[in-house]
Amino acid sequence: MPDLRPMNATLDGYAWLPRMIDKSRAAAAGTLGDAVHPCPVDRRSLALLAIDVQTFGDVVARSVDDAQVLAGLRAAGIPSAEAAWFDAPAWEDALQEMVWRSDGETISDRAARNVMILHADDAVTVTWSRYSSGERGPDLHLHREHTDAFYVLTGALRFALGPGGERVVRAPAGTLVSAPPGVAHSFMNDEADDVTWLNIHTPDAGFAAFLRAAREGRAAPLDSFDVPAETGGDGGRPAAGAVVVAPGADEGVSYDGPDLRVVADRFRVDVVVPGGAAPVSYCRI
Repeated sequence: MPDLRPMNATLDGYAWLPRMIDKSRAAAAGTLGDAVHPCPVDRRSLALLAIDVQTFGDVVARSVDDAQVLAGLRAAGIPSAEAAWFDAPAWEDALQEMVWRSDGETISDRAARNVMILHADDAVTVTWSRYSSGERGPDLHLHREHTDAFYVLTGALRFALGPGGERVVRAPAGTLVSAPPGVAHSFMNDEADDVTWLNIHTPDAGFAAFLRAAREGRAAPLDSFDVPAETGGDGGRPAAGAVVVAPGADEGVSYDGPDLRVVADRFRVDVVVPGGAAPVSYCRI
């Protein structure tokens, strides 16, 4: 490991900056060793500074000391130290408890779509999915005993909600869509860019087992019913029963419902459900 300044070191009020300068210099010199740059904490710092790692490295490379680095970053238009502040040691600690896409269990890995299980227990299953343009999810269906929720990470999904799919919702990145028990729903990517999202089933109601069986070419029971074919003509609850929460000005969302709580920002998504042992926190960086 290179000699790095402490995680709590600051430079003129900027969190993490001294340590990231050291890592950038070590990376350029080939002495980074087992350290990682940019690591997730670096990525959060860079996002708050509104600068990419290449530009940051260029500024560090042409600067002889911290003062010149800071002057170069300010010339590049970084925000104030107050605006870019975060508790770096606390964030580093929190990373140890977060769920990462790289640690997901692969269910489907095709050119047009990917599906991975990030977390699965009786209380909640959370998956990460990617659909390319034109990819569709299941036809209009409903769940009788569990909630099916979606938090869009990138791109946009189009939902059809209600007994006849009459409520059509475009859900861009940062949007939460939740279909409680009895609310029919379907979804697809009808846009040019890929879409990625988290899918939250609470309680699990056999969802994880269903996905694993499908991966292996087997059938498994699931609390899911096609509308109207498997519901005896019953289209379920009105479309208004679906929850749609648009992202705020800060790109975040906060939803606190009876069976699900989701709080998200640019860096993480926290999922809390009744009966869950702990929040499921997904790291976005």
